[in-house]
Amino acid sequence: MVLHTIVTAENPCLRCKEINPYSARTTHSFKHLKWLDQHPEFPALKASAASGCAFCRLLRDALLHIYSDAEIAKAEDDFDESVQDTWPTAKWKGNVEIYHGRFGFEADASPGLDTPNERAIRNVSFYIWPYPPRREHEESGRWESKRIYFNMYRPSNLACTTLIPRLLPDDDALSLRNVRAITNWLHVCSKEHSKCAPRVFPALPTRVIDVGSADGSQNPRLIVTSRERAPYVALSHCWGRPPVSAVPRNARTTSTNFESMLVGFPIDSVPRNFQDAIEAVRALGLRYLWIDALCIIQDSVSDWEAEAARMQDVYGSAHLTIAGTSATSSIDGFVARSNWPWPVVCMPCRGDNSGPGPASVYFRYQPDFSKYSRIEAIDKTVWNTRGWTFQERLLSSRILHFASGRLYWECRGTEGSEENEPARALHDRTPWMATEAEGVQSDTVYPDISGVDNRYQRWYRLVATYSQRELSFKKDVLPALSGLAHAFHHMYTNDDTYVAGLWLHDLMRGLLWMTKDSTKATRTLQYGSPSWSWASITGELDWPSRTTDRHCHYNYTATVLEAQTSIDSTDPMGATKGGSIKLLGKYQQLAKVVKAPELRFSARFPFDLISAGGIVGNGSFDVDSETRTDDVWMLQIEVQGPGDAFFPYHPVGILLRRVDGGAPVFSRIGFFTLNEEYIGHFGSLETKEIVLV
Repeated sequence: MVLHTIVTAENPCLRCKEINPYSARTTHSFKHLKWLDQHPEFPALKASAASGCAFCRLLRDALLHIYSDAEIAKAEDDFDESVQDTWPTAKWKGNVEIYHGRFGFEADASPGLDTPNERAIRNVSFYIWPYPPRREHEESGRWESKRIYFNMYRPSNLACTTLIPRLLPDDDALSLRNVRAITNWLHVCSKEHSKCAPRVFPALPTRVIDVGSADGSQNPRLIVTSRERAPYVALSHCWGRPPVSAVPRNARTTSTNFESMLVGFPIDSVPRNFQDAIEAVRALGLRYLWIDALCIIQDSVSDWEAEAARMQDVYGSAHLTIAGTSATSSIDGFVARSNWPWPVVCMPCRGDNSGPGPASVYFRYQPDFSKYSRIEAIDKTVWNTRGWTFQERLLSSRILHFASGRLYWECRGTEGSEENEPARALHDRTPWMATEAEGVQSDTVYPDISGVDNRYQRWYRLVATYSQRELSFKKDVLPALSGLAHAFHHMYTNDDTYVAGLWLHDLMRGLLWMTKDSTKATRTLQYGSPSWSWASITGELDWPSRTTDRHCHYNYTATVLEAQTSIDSTDPMGATKGGSIKLLGKYQQLAKVVKAPELRFSARFPFDLISAGGIVGNGSFDVDSETRTDDVWMLQIEVQGPGDAFFPYHPVGILLRRVDGGAPVFSRIGFFTLNEEYIGHFGSLETKEIVLV
């Protein structure tokens, strides 16, 4: 399937000849260029295209797209219903103006350049007016305008220049050009990036796929390793919810088909994602591939638990992780590329003898330009919403993303892309997790957080981000984070104990989590996580900023006497089946809890906490279903704050309900903060033992 249709501008019109990238060395805009045309056929551009101006053809195609009913409807989503009638209105006569063209620039961080070039061209854009054609500016009464973009690329046979660094994505994700680029990324990373390269090839996982010969004459097969040392590739993908009828017969390895998988299987008997991963590994000249569904015996609980506990090693030791980033399910595939719906125009350029540059340049219409980015291609995908892929990405030393229509590379040393997109600033990149398998000791996880005392803050931020992910099975909430927990334990907390997603040495601060939206959160105690653990919650979580702010001061008012969890697997950082904490602290039953009046309503703390003397503070319940007005208790955890005029010291803690009418056994139901004038509210209370379950 052809991705792009290339059209050469045989006879560009006088205006389009002015769109010359060499002029960008002296100016970035050409305000004198202007087109006037008429909707819906745009006859002037049509006539110019017929005379051989391919850019006028592309410009007309862009206008036909953006002035289509569907695009107008999207632009009018926020219109008042009173103006959303049939268009065009009588007031607009169909006239369209294209004007104020300008180049867009980017810093070119291509290998081989001594310094970034701030005048590297990324695109050319124009204003179109009016758009949308029924919207008038509220104050001036004039219509608004919109900018349309055309990405610019150099020919692939031309060495990288400082003028136009980007390359047009290839029609084939595994083309010779792309395979060479991937091989080069791997070579440079392995040889030059100390944070990425293992000292020696690691031991193979328990089982891997031998992908067979590159020409396909040998079927891939599952092999049981002797833990010999060899490079292997790991696949990161999302299974999704494909129709049962569409799932191939060898989609999973089970005790039933295990022996036949060892013999070998036709490549078309596994899901499309797995087929693409096999083809990619073959193209790269590698032999071994790890895929969770095929290398773990799926109907064996013991095998699943044992292998799930090894994710730190599987992804951390992989020579390369291939991410099926563009696929939404296992049957989608990620190598095949769709046709680009508009032609790509090749235009000749006039040089100015000021340096090397291309004799021609490619222009590609780019709708939704703001969404054409690495963030949209990776971070905004379904793949990046799944729970298991969170640790797979962070544990991997290097990842090749098969995004929609292009490839992206990321490792601990740099970033790359099929288009030769510049690498982002360090603080915008993936917060990599160094692993025990690599023997790397470096603060690459959230580098803005520094200092030994704040190591746990990294964990809380990891968990807060992880809580935004989705899991098909809630019981996987701790197993899907186990690899990161093992890696974190090795890097920062090797003298600590993991308790249901928290760390014993920082347990007091760890207990001070909150749900961001209690209306969307649910608690699922049936899967074994105790109520005091964030893992009991399905929903987005957070540790309030001042709780983990390194500029705050903390005075813990409760002490851990004992903390234990019952592990429900062979993995000490895996699933639990209950747990308790015995504390020594001060707690008190509230007289009442009521919804705060609208004038004092806080989205984070929407309830007034009323003690005998009146309102003492505010709180929030973890989930709406646990909201109650009585039998609510406060357990003070700490007094916190910078202690300045803006944030005076104040008590914070967790809200509880009594589980046993006699013994002091409680379950967590929320979070509270008291007003600063009640800093001594718990002072007169006796310190007692309390058990949280």
